[in-house]
Amino acid sequence: MGLAASQARFLAITSRKMNCEFQSMQIAQQKLSVTRDLQKAAQDYQTNLAATKLVWEDMDSNTYDVTYDMMMTPSAINQYDPYLITDTQGKIVLNETMYNAAVNAGIIDKNTGEPKRTGLFSEGESNARSDGSRNAFLNQLCRAGNVDTSVVNSIISLDGGYTQSGIGGPVADKSIANALTSNLFKQYLGATYKEAGIDVDDSLKDTKIYGINFLEILEQSVDNGFNKDEFETTNEYENYTASETPAQGTFVILKDGKALSADKVKNLSLGDFLTGNYVLRAHSNLNNSEGIFTSLLESIAEKLGCGYTGSGYKGLSVDYESASALNQAYMFTNNQYKTNMKDLGSSDKYMQSFATGTNKIVRNDTYTSISLTNLLNTYLTYFAIAMDGQDSQFKVGEGRGNSKYATDDSNYYWIITDKGTQSSQDILQAEFYNMLYNQICLNGACTDATKRNLVEDKEYLANALKNAQLFISSLNNDGYFYAGHYTLNGHVGEVPDEDAIARAEVEYNITKNKLNYKEETLELQMKNLDMEISSLSTEYDTVKNLISKGVEKVFTMFSS
Repeated sequence: MGLAASQARFLAITSRKMNCEFQSMQIAQQKLSVTRDLQKAAQDYQTNLAATKLVWEDMDSNTYDVTYDMMMTPSAINQYDPYLITDTQGKIVLNETMYNAAVNAGIIDKNTGEPKRTGLFSEGESNARSDGSRNAFLNQLCRAGNVDTSVVNSIISLDGGYTQSGIGGPVADKSIANALTSNLFKQYLGATYKEAGIDVDDSLKDTKIYGINFLEILEQSVDNGFNKDEFETTNEYENYTASETPAQGTFVILKDGKALSADKVKNLSLGDFLTGNYVLRAHSNLNNSEGIFTSLLESIAEKLGCGYTGSGYKGLSVDYESASALNQAYMFTNNQYKTNMKDLGSSDKYMQSFATGTNKIVRNDTYTSISLTNLLNTYLTYFAIAMDGQDSQFKVGEGRGNSKYATDDSNYYWIITDKGTQSSQDILQAEFYNMLYNQICLNGACTDATKRNLVEDKEYLANALKNAQLFISSLNNDGYFYAGHYTLNGHVGEVPDEDAIARAEVEYNITKNKLNYKEETLELQMKNLDMEISSLSTEYDTVKNLISKGVEKVFTMFSS
């Protein structure tokens, strides 16, 4: 029985030992796999450290990621010149909607992309849709949603709006706006048309630019018996008493806490607000506080943006980007004030100081106060933030103390337009689409549906340009377009992709930590198996010796 038990134990130990050795081999293979994965992750990380992206540098040395829309949509960034994406055959790569617009306008053949009107370029009738003319192309772009109706109408309404630009014709002057530092901008806003050098009728020469008639604004905003001839004349705002409370609907504009006369209010301009400390104090019910504020903000927004709409002689908006920024500034300012009202209850003594220090509507049971200075600073700062994007150094807080206004930065530049530049805006829009139209008529369009669908993808476009699958055709000094490598147009360059490198580093660290943890786990399992194998080997030898001695005894017993 002893020998049989030993043999059974010997077989069990042998089986367990073989199983442990097999598991050890598997773990060794897994460790090799982890090592390979670590090596691959390191190689990928090293490769990504060399990641680059294409950027566009404008005339002011600002850089932007290269996109199809940036080059194919008129703006101050591309100086209103199209930078055309072309294939290896020189055909223009239009996106899907622009390609269909060109086909529907009768410019190119749908199947071949070849131009239908080579050498027969024309302006066309204003309502043209399919005769192959420039106007037909514009109208089809409008129907496809690529170009706003107002832009198309302004281009078509120009006398001599179609030119041979891009195929040797003269190119319009790109000097459409003036850049003013904050200090000069404040002076400009407070100047008269005569002082600013803007050509207007003689009757307007001494009228202040951006002047707001607060009497009309408040008359529209304040309910119930507003009397625009009633002004409070008390010198010190803080000293008002109940007996001096004016009638419902009257108001006062205060400068440094002192009420202004009606004549002085009529002559106020936006430039005054930026160089002084002005507060509007209205005697009205609380339900109308937002109405007063909204009317003021809408008027300011309309004044500052009217250059874009063509309704006036001036404006901060010189292209679609700044028009969008003005709208965004309006929404943020509106939200800033309406969601941050300061209720003082029945207290009135410190309303002036509260209004001066906050970017809020300040009110009590009887009065409403708004700092006109803070309001304009806030609006212009939100505009600057929208223009600068995520890299903006400016911010708007609840009050002046925690805000960094763009108007306080003497090095910040404000781009303004006037009557003359507004007409140039229409001409530049027209010239951009003239160039695009002329080039399509001359070279045709790429028929590769894959390229048309992917060209708006930023990564695809960058890789295709880097690999010379696509090229950029740009305007040369001789008035013609030439296609070439992306580095030859003076705006596009290749720089390290910091975002991609940062993402690669994060991904590498995550992968490395996971694999290191897995390797440590496998190492622990391997050590446990090694200990078990060692123990089994010792027991294996012991049992083997017992069996050998038992067999030897049996043979000795039977031999004797």
